[in-house]
Parts: sequence; structure tokens; C-alpha cells
Amino acid sequence: MLVFYWQLLTLHIIFSGEFNKLQSFLTVSAVGGLLGGVWLTFQKRKIKPERIYREQLFYGIMLVFCGIFFSLAAWILIALIYGIFQARFFGSITTFIQDETDIKFLGRIFGLTFLFFDGIQPLGDFIFGFFVSSWQRWTYVILGICLAIFFSILLYSNRNSKRTIN
Repeated sequence: MLVFYWQLLTLHIIFSGEFNKLQSFLTVSAVGGLLGGVWLTFQKRKIKPERIYREQLFYGIMLVFCGIFFSLAAWILIALIYGIFQARFFGSITTFIQDETDIKFLGRIFGLTFLFFDGIQPLGDFIFGFFVSSWQRWTYVILGICLAIFFSILLYSNRNSKRTIN
């Protein structure tokens, strides 16, 4: 969600806030969300953290790639991939939480999860609202690097914890 607002801010700065480009971004992102939802519907395997981490890592790498080779086509690709992987992320994470949480604590955990996602939003808007105008298209590269580093660390630590258990 935070990335979505940064992308809208970048849209405003880079493309001078033209309405038809905003409309295109939102439409392509929505189509990506539908495709991600359909993809998730046909998924037969159990949701595992590694899959969630790999998908977000891929999204981070795509942000870096599209930010470096930035164009209107790359920006539309960002919107499509964002829609696909955010739909998969939020669908997968809720399923994962339900599978891993004791039924007695499920309401509390979901409450905290949604509180976190909604509560972090203003902080992201405040921080990145200042940087987008100076970073411009490099905002995608910086966000992609942050995602790639964060989810690489999670993948690495998850693999090491499994090796330790075995």
C-alpha cells in the first residue's frame, strides 16, 4: 500500500500529474490485481513464507530494472506487476496468518496486522513526500533496492533457521 502512494507521488512529479496517465496507471494496476487474484485462485500448493518472500523480491528487482530504464512503458509495467503481486501478497498473507495462528488469537493478530498496514501509511507519505520530488524516477530504484534487501534477508534467515532445525 505504501508503495502505491509513492508511485502516485512519482506520477505527479514525473508526468506532471496528467489525469489520463493517472487513470492509465490505476486501470493497469487494477487489471494486474485481477490477474493476481485469478493466479492465486488456481494455486494448489500451501502458502509458505518463502513463496511470499520470493514474489516480493521479484517485485523489488522489477522496480529497480524499470526505474533504471524508465519510460511510460516501464511505468505501466510497474503498475501491472504491482497489481499482480500486491493482490497475491495480501491474499497469501491472510491465508498464511490463518494457517499459522491459534484460533483464540486470530482476531487479535488480524487487528494488529491491519492496524500496522493502516498506521504506517501516514509515516510513509510524510517521509517519501519529501524525497519523491528530488529522487523522481530513482524513487523506484531506491524502493526496489529496499524491497530486494529486506526480502533477501528474510529468505536467507528463513533458510538458515530451517537448516538449524534439521
